[in-house]
Amino acid sequence: MADAGHAVSLLHGELKPNERDKIIDEFRGGVTKVLITTNVLARGIDILQVSLVINYDIPLVAGVAGQPDYSTYLHRIGRTGRFDRSGIALNFVHDAQSKRHLQMIEAYFSREIKRFPLEDVEKLGDELNRVINSNKALNA
Repeated sequence: MADAGHAVSLLHGELKPNERDKIIDEFRGGVTKVLITTNVLARGIDILQVSLVINYDIPLVAGVAGQPDYSTYLHRIGRTGRFDRSGIALNFVHDAQSKRHLQMIEAYFSREIKRFPLEDVEKLGDELNRVINSNKALNA
C-alpha cells in the first residue's frame, strides 16, 4: 500500500508502548491514513476519523476450534462509525469455514451482514462513498 502512495502505519503487540502511542498519535493526527493492526487495538481506541474496518480474518476463540470470538468481533467493528458517524466493517470470506464463522456471528447477534461478491465491487465503492460523504456532512 505504501508503494501505491498510501500513508500506512503498522501496529502490533510486539511494539513497545511508546512506539504504539506514536503510531496512534500519527493516525489520529492524519499523518497516516491507513492503520493496519492486530487485535491489540480491538478495544480501547476511539478515533473520530475511523470509517472503515477490514477484518482480514474472523476472530476465533483461542484453543476452541471453529468458534468465533463474538466479543472481539464486536469490538473490532465497533472502532468504526463512532460519535454518531457512519462506518463500514468489511470481512474477507475466502472459504467454507470463514463463511460458516460469519454465519455464526450473524446468528449470534441476530443481524444480517451484507454480502458484496467480487462481481459487485462497484456497489461496495458506492457504499463507501456514501459513508464518507455522510461523515463529511457532519463536519460541515
